[in-house]
Amino acid sequence: MLNIALTALITSLLFAGITFCIRQRQALMRDRGPDFNAIACASTNDGIVVQSLDGKIIWANPAYLRIFRLPADQVLGRNPLSFCLPPDELQTPEQIAAFRYDRADPIWGKLYIVRNQRSDGSLFWNQISASFHEVEGQPDLVILLCRDVTEQVDQEQALRESTRTLAFMAEHDSLTGLANRNKYNAFIKSALDGDPATRPGFGVLQIDLDHFKAINDRHGHAAGDAALQHVATTLGRSLRQTDLLARLGGDEFVAVCAGITHDSELLRIGHSLGQAARAPFHFDGKQIDVSISIGAAIAGSDDDTGDSLLQKSDFALYEVKRAGRGHVAVYDSNLHEEAQRRDRFGLQLRDAIEGNELTFYFQPTVDLHTGVIRGFEALARWQHPTQGLLHPSEFLSLATELNLLRHVDTAAVSAAADLRKRLEHNNFDDIRVGINGSHNLLSDDEHADRLPAELARVGVKTRHIVIEFNERDIFGNTDMIEQNMRSVSRLVDIGFNVLIDGFGSGYAGLLHIERLQVAGIKVEKSLIRHLDCTPACEKITAMLLQFGQEKNIYCVACGIETEAQALKVKSFGGSVGQGNFFARAMPAEDVIDWLRQRQANARLRDAG
Repeated sequence: MLNIALTALITSLLFAGITFCIRQRQALMRDRGPDFNAIACASTNDGIVVQSLDGKIIWANPAYLRIFRLPADQVLGRNPLSFCLPPDELQTPEQIAAFRYDRADPIWGKLYIVRNQRSDGSLFWNQISASFHEVEGQPDLVILLCRDVTEQVDQEQALRESTRTLAFMAEHDSLTGLANRNKYNAFIKSALDGDPATRPGFGVLQIDLDHFKAINDRHGHAAGDAALQHVATTLGRSLRQTDLLARLGGDEFVAVCAGITHDSELLRIGHSLGQAARAPFHFDGKQIDVSISIGAAIAGSDDDTGDSLLQKSDFALYEVKRAGRGHVAVYDSNLHEEAQRRDRFGLQLRDAIEGNELTFYFQPTVDLHTGVIRGFEALARWQHPTQGLLHPSEFLSLATELNLLRHVDTAAVSAAADLRKRLEHNNFDDIRVGINGSHNLLSDDEHADRLPAELARVGVKTRHIVIEFNERDIFGNTDMIEQNMRSVSRLVDIGFNVLIDGFGSGYAGLLHIERLQVAGIKVEKSLIRHLDCTPACEKITAMLLQFGQEKNIYCVACGIETEAQALKVKSFGGSVGQGNFFARAMPAEDVIDWLRQRQANARLRDAG
């Protein structure tokens, strides 16, 4: 845009030209010489009008007529207020008639921009400057210099809007519109400024959606996004305007609440947020249940960054998840110590698994009628440096959290292959060796494809290896059943024998078992364990074993601890059992000696 001084100079020059033109018109007409001032006024792109003090146009240059798209006869003698104002700014004839220019009004000494309308109805931004001039022997005149600056104004507005948008995006999450990690850090930094002894108390609540992956898997990622937006909205309504709600990424939210000094206050807020998140939520005609887990922490004198508070709240959040999710816990020093112990334990476990330091014990399955050993199951063990020999229940859940189950699968297959090769060398060719497959073998085809290579390393064929999947892993998620069944069939096509372990813990397996080309089932051990004292377990076990007989399905009754249980299973039609009654799990190096001793004992019985 032109600055005021330059505009004034141009206006003065134009006025001089116009005045000269008025005074010398006749002379110039006589001389017939070129009228350079008139040519300049006609050639400029800026609109120029000469007005009387009541605003009526005395003269207008061609550019002014082009700007408003009007002919001269519709402009001369009129006040521009009668044709240039947009519909929402129209003035009455009385207001226009009462208009007068006032030299004392400071507006006429400046550039100003107004919104005007052309004759075709289009709107534009008009930059105007005005100057007052005296012509000898005539009333004062006003010269307006007009310029269409719509493009410049639009560019400036677009730039300002882009700047605002970029500034907003730098501090806000694009999906939910909540504050992001950058704004959270800035907010926390401001809250932590000053003397810890005198600064206002505040608390942080770290919030995770429970089973968010299941929502994505079952309903699709669009439903997952809608769930995040639902949680953002409901949580925002439950917080005060002075509080901050941020999305840090994925399904992780954090609320910062000012004026909080006691755990009880933070717990109360956490419970209200949990209740709000459980409000009915519908997507694509379906109701989706949402719940949240919350770990909370009050800022202490030792907290100087937002990350330190998140770490504390994360300790509390872990305890909530470990206890079953859907609750609130507030950080304390005991949680901190437990988290540190868990972290150390996790690092040790990672080193052990990735360093192939897991060992495997093997428990046999036995023919209940002949006593013949039908197979062995590889059971993971971890020789912890200080805690001794640990069973899977003490570390596999943590291995799942650390995403280490693929390594466990590979180690189990390697151990099973080594034992199978040892069995072949000692003429126990009919005995197969099984492993417990993780859910990763169902969800990751590439992971499954790597297992045959591990067997080939020692010259073992896939048909001599059994992979056992827990019934819950295959049928627990109704939306994943078809995919899991395809994965099982794929493993069978590769050549593996597949068993469904923990059969009877639910009933979904009964609906689909005939569609699967599995080698058999293993009856849930908790049913066998309670055969002697729980009639319901007895009925279910009998039904499952009878079902196996009718469908000609290989069945193993797991967890047999006593002779009475073995006899009862046999009476129900069971043919194969497994449990400590027959033999405890043993190291691989003991298996061959145990088998030979068993053969020797059988020969003695036969001889007697």
